[in-house]
Formats: sequence, structure tokens, C-alpha cells
Amino acid sequence: MTRVLDTLRRLWDIWLPSVTGLTVAALAAWVSLMPSLLPRAWHYQGIVTGVSMFVGYGVGVALRTLWRKFVAPQIKLHPDLDALGNKLLLFARLSAPYVLVVYLITATATAIRWQDQVSDLVESARPPWADYMRIPWIALAIFIGLLVAARGLRRLYQLFVRVVSRKFKLGENTARLTGAVLATVLAFGIVQGVVPRLFFEAANRISGAQNTEDLPGTTRPTVPERSGGPESVVNFDDLGLQGRRFVSGGLDQAELTDLMEEPAEQPIRLYAGLESAETDDDRSALVVEELNRTRAWEREAVVIVPTTGTGWINPHAAQAIELLSAGDVAIVGTQYSYLPSWISFLADREKAEAAGRSLIEAVVGWRQSLPPDVHHPNLYLYGESLGTQAGEAAFSGIRDIRNTVDGVLWMGPPNSNRIWRSLVERRDPGTPATEPVYADGLLVRFSEDPAEFRDDDTPWIPPHVLYVQHATDPVVWWTPDLMFDRPAWLSEPPGKGRHPGMTYMPVFTFFQVTADLGNAIGGSQGYGHLYDHQILDGWAAVTGREEWDDDEFVRFARLHDRAMESQERG
Repeated sequence: MTRVLDTLRRLWDIWLPSVTGLTVAALAAWVSLMPSLLPRAWHYQGIVTGVSMFVGYGVGVALRTLWRKFVAPQIKLHPDLDALGNKLLLFARLSAPYVLVVYLITATATAIRWQDQVSDLVESARPPWADYMRIPWIALAIFIGLLVAARGLRRLYQLFVRVVSRKFKLGENTARLTGAVLATVLAFGIVQGVVPRLFFEAANRISGAQNTEDLPGTTRPTVPERSGGPESVVNFDDLGLQGRRFVSGGLDQAELTDLMEEPAEQPIRLYAGLESAETDDDRSALVVEELNRTRAWEREAVVIVPTTGTGWINPHAAQAIELLSAGDVAIVGTQYSYLPSWISFLADREKAEAAGRSLIEAVVGWRQSLPPDVHHPNLYLYGESLGTQAGEAAFSGIRDIRNTVDGVLWMGPPNSNRIWRSLVERRDPGTPATEPVYADGLLVRFSEDPAEFRDDDTPWIPPHVLYVQHATDPVVWWTPDLMFDRPAWLSEPPGKGRHPGMTYMPVFTFFQVTADLGNAIGGSQGYGHLYDHQILDGWAAVTGREEWDDDEFVRFARLHDRAMESQERG
């Protein structure tokens, strides 16, 4: 027994972990395992728990420091109580690290029920029990690694203070203050300048290289109705990876006719990439040239799609509207960035908005400039995720939208969307934030599942503007306000798929939803940030398609599934 205690003491002397820090780290670990919006894979949950423990440990150390400096000196205990307290504290210090390991394993085992329930709610497969039990070891590895790194930085700081104190003959407190100021300035500069610059430069280089890649099955169009094809004013090689995927994807006229067993038009797909022209306005002008070249005014509808991140257009959305219109439609988009959508959300939101505004204004201006005796196609707007923010940027509000286009379908809008947020905040009293009602649903509608509009005859004044948003989509609900403000959606009965055990805790909920952002497509279709299976119902609602009922949906869903068999989502 003595030998064991000696070993524990030696390990303690090496590591000197804070009991308070470990206690708060354990609390943070427990919170990280509580229900959130979406289920997490074991390795991702391990990372989230490990980082949470490290943050909790730092909070605990800060609390201990404040206690020792300001509270403990004011407390006087009887010598016997003081001696007993020191013995208990010694025991706690020796046993705390090992208790933490046992606690983490036990907490994970008890949290499995929560994770299984979240998986069931979003109709996702439950991971094997053995996978869950890997979480503690990943979490401990992450926690220890971060702790070692932090202690290394602390030792560098202490060394700096000693060197400054000796060289400049400063007092210890002055040297410490100088070191703290310089460390803060350096850290702020790195976080605000160096790290983001290096990160975005690296992301740009990697994404730029990917932008020039050739995807299997991506070939230059052979029909004039596609950008990059015969007679196009846009070079196929300049469209970027996602642009080339878009114009070479989808069913052509013959395939549509064969699939639908009725005559179909050749769908028009027009696009301009970053390499097609230098500015947003120049790229938008190229799209307008393409609209004129392909005689797009003869089509029943033109769909404007402000893209997300790399210039991606959801092939499910494009194929759905082409099926519903039997190909009598033109779809247009432009690229504004190489970066993936989540990086663009951090760094390129202004670029996304500028590109969306330019494209929408150019196409709206094109339709308005058509001669009176020429057919004026319906103008629809589609956006997904960051694409909704790019689309909103062209308008001052809901009245401006309704006066400009003939319908809007926006899926998974980020919480930072200006128009969306103002509508949700001004929703009709008594309606939930997850599915708000604005002006009795006459002007704009919100839906967790647009299947509710099949056979719907409630008043909805055209043009139809529809936001589709899931109660489990972290992109929709994440905001910095979660740090200290309880959001409305967590004060209401849970929306579809959200675990009723998810409650609001200042700071902790912010980190939970932030972690969910990295796992936004971790559920199944119809939950989280996955909207593909709801696009058909969304288009039918926005275009005011007549006699759209369950039977029609099933028929087109089958056609859509067959059409997408040879197409990758990207």
C-alpha cells in the first residue's frame, strides 16, 4: 500500500493537476455528452468531449486561483478542522486523476441512452455500443495533449518573465505584468491575424487546386443549351469543378422524355466560373449573354441559384425543377469562391452577398428589358444554406422580394440571414420559432416539412416565398447570442426531431450547437442540414403546382430517384 501511495505521489508531483480543474472538467465532459441537435460519431464525440474537458479545466483553475487569492485568506478554521481538511485535500489530489478516468467511462456508458434516443429521433442508425466506449479514450488523449501544450506555453511564459526580470532589472510583479501584456498582444495578433491568414491561404490553395480537377463522368456539353457547350460564350474549362459538374449533369431532352413518358424540352443550364471573368458583374453579364444566346425567354421559367461556397448547385434541386417542368426551364448560377461553404461562411459572407446581389439584379434586369411582345418567363429564386444569404442580399425586405420575383424556395437559412431573422422575430404571437407563422401565412411561409402543403387550400397570396428549416439544423439556430441568451426555440416545445432533454445552459449550449455545426449532416434526410428529399414538395409549393397530392409526390419522387441514380450530390 505504501508503495502504491508513493507512486501516486510521484505522478502527482510530475503533473500537479488541479482538483478544482479536474472537477469542472468532469462537469464539462458530462455536459458534452448530453443531448444536442444531432447524433455524433464516436470519434467526433471524443474530440468534442476532450476539448470540453480542457476548457472546463481552465475554468476550474481560474476559479481555484480566485478562491486562494481573495476568499481563502478570509477564512479561519480550527487547527483540527484545518488538519482534517488538508488530509482530505491530499487524498483528493492523489485520487482525482484516476477518479476522472473512471468517471468518464461511467458517464459515457450512462450517456449511451441519450445518444441512442437522438439517433432514433432523426431516424439515424444507432452506432454499436462498443463504438461509444471508445469515446473516453479519445477524449482523454485530446485533453492530455491540450493540457501538455498549455503547460508548455506556461513554462515559456515563466522563462520569459525570468529573462526580462534579470536583463532589465525589473521587479517580479512588473516583469509578470509585462509578460502578460506581451503574451496577450501576441495571442490576439496570432488569433486575429496570422492564424486566419495562414488558414485561409492554405484553404484557398487547396480549394483552388481542387477547382481545376476533372471529375469522373464530367464531360463538355454537346448541346447549345449548356454553358461550355457549342456556341457558348463561356469556356467549359473556366467553369470550375462545381460549374463543370452542374452543366454536364442532369438528364437531357431524350432522357427526360424517356423517363417521363411524355414530350420534354432540353433543359437550359447556364453558369460562369471564377475563371470566366474577373468580377461578379462581369460573370453576371456573361450569364445574361448566355440567356439571350439560348433564347431562355421562351422557357416557362428561369431559376436563379446563388451558389454556396465552391460554386455548388444542389443537383437534387436542379433535377427536381427540370422534372416538374418537363425541361421547360433555364437554371443560372455563378461561382464566387473556391472555398467550402463552412469556410466561406466565416470568411466570405460579404463576397457571397455581393455575388448573389449581382446575379439576381442582372437576371431581373434582363427579364425587365425584354420587349413587350416577347414572352416573359416566370422568375424563381432557389438558395440553400449560404446561398439563401446570398439571395437575400439583393432585397430590402419581403415586400421587395414579392415585387421582384415569382417565387422563392430557400432551404436551411443561416441564423445570420437579415430578412429571415426579422420575419421570425416578428412572427404571429403564439407561433414557434422553429415553424413560425408570419401575417397568417399570406405573404411568406416557414415549414419543417413542405409535404404539409400537399392538397393545401389555405390562402397564400402569390408569389409564394417559402423557407424550409429543420428544428435540428444547427446552421439555422447557431448564433453567438447562445453564449448568454436563452433562444426562443429552446424555450418552446421541441420541434420535429429535437430531443426534449436538450435544455439551455449559458455558455455550454453555445459550445454544444457549435459542435453540431461540424456535424450538420450527421442525421438522415429531413433532419439537420439535409433537405434533398423535401425539395420536390418545396418546388411544388413555390410554383403553385395544381393537383399536387400524395400520389403526384410519389410518382415524381420515383422519377427523381431514377434520375439521380447516375448523379452524385457533390
